[in-house]
Amino acid sequence: MHPSVKLLVGLAATVVLARGAAMTGGGTVIGRLNWAAQQALLKEGVADGSVSFRQPSGLIGREAWLSGSADAATRARVIARLRRHPGMADAHWVNR
Repeated sequence: MHPSVKLLVGLAATVVLARGAAMTGGGTVIGRLNWAAQQALLKEGVADGSVSFRQPSGLIGREAWLSGSADAATRARVIARLRRHPGMADAHWVNR
């Protein structure tokens, strides 16, 4: 077998395995991050808070997009708490 064919077969197998792992394990990670974000909102007294991990591009990621009625200081505390959470890439507050 030609070396370039071996390379392409290996690359294709890696892509398939990585995609499968992301599809099966990705939901678990986002579920844990979602739970942490909901807890942070509740601990800071944001009863009407909501969390989304869907990025503006439409993809799911480890960035929390938060909304709810809270003053600027409360928003900053929630965001700081989430940015310290393991696995959380970032957190943003949006007006919805």
